[in-house]
Amino acid sequence: MEAPSSHPLSACLVSAAKDEGVVLSETVCALQHTILKGEGVTATVDDERVYVGNARLFRRIGMYNIPQQYTDWATEWSDEGGTVGYIGIDGVGIIGMYCVKDTIREEAPTVVSTLHQSDVEVIMLTGDGQGAARAVGTQIGLDESCIQSQLLPEDKLHYVSSLKGSSTDRHPSLYGGKKLILMVGDGVNDAPALTVADIGVAMGEGAALAVEMSDVTLMDSNLTKLLFSMDIGAKVITTVKENIAFSIVVNLIAIVLTCFGKMTLLWAIVSDVGTMLLVTLNGMKLLSPRTIAAIERKQDGMLAVRTERKKDGERYENLNEVGSGDLELV
Repeated sequence: MEAPSSHPLSACLVSAAKDEGVVLSETVCALQHTILKGEGVTATVDDERVYVGNARLFRRIGMYNIPQQYTDWATEWSDEGGTVGYIGIDGVGIIGMYCVKDTIREEAPTVVSTLHQSDVEVIMLTGDGQGAARAVGTQIGLDESCIQSQLLPEDKLHYVSSLKGSSTDRHPSLYGGKKLILMVGDGVNDAPALTVADIGVAMGEGAALAVEMSDVTLMDSNLTKLLFSMDIGAKVITTVKENIAFSIVVNLIAIVLTCFGKMTLLWAIVSDVGTMLLVTLNGMKLLSPRTIAAIERKQDGMLAVRTERKKDGERYENLNEVGSGDLELV
């Protein structure tokens, strides 16, 4: 059921089943396999319609009818940050449930902290339940008001569309005071929102559809590359403005000299070709190791939050420096 899907949760379930030694018979096959966006998957197995997905799916098809004990378990798992799913058979009902918990990437809290320090508003859009979304958001340093959960692909699309058009002039842009919306995603459910955002960024290890719909694709899923891409993008805008300003100044000088009869054909050619060469060289500085090193030093200076991996699992704590040798646990 899950193997044909490209969703990270599907890959996790397949990997967990292999670790448990689950072996499928070669005679078993899933026919009419369909991905239900934002809900799960469905297929026909041995002439029976099987569903695997979240509570939204089973409520929609009228199959969410389980004992109170299992409902309490699902609530408890969700409050602990897990994503709860179910497996059911048409005409039989729900026959199983599972819980998958996201592992926070080591660099995620520091990346969010750096974006906040850069005066960038960070909002998390997820299809996970409210409990799981809140748990993850808290670990990476987001306020509850910046966490949007239980979103379908069209919900993400409408939310990103609603953000566009608000104005601010705090960030480099060639067209002035419009607030730019950057959407980062890695799944099929993120593809519509990636399309409507001003800048769509897909993680390199994400779904093929997300990569195809995005404007920028990071080579892997390391979030620090997002910071680097944003800084180099701002540097490009600044360089373009420098080149435009320099070209205008040189042309104005040439016009003034021409009006006073001081401009010869030779100097006109020199000014034109010289401007082109200087603009080109100024643009090439973006490729220099010095520029790359300067951006990396800037990022290092802004990373005021350090992450420390705990020995007892894949959990991380944010430590803010508050003084010489003193640390405040957040």
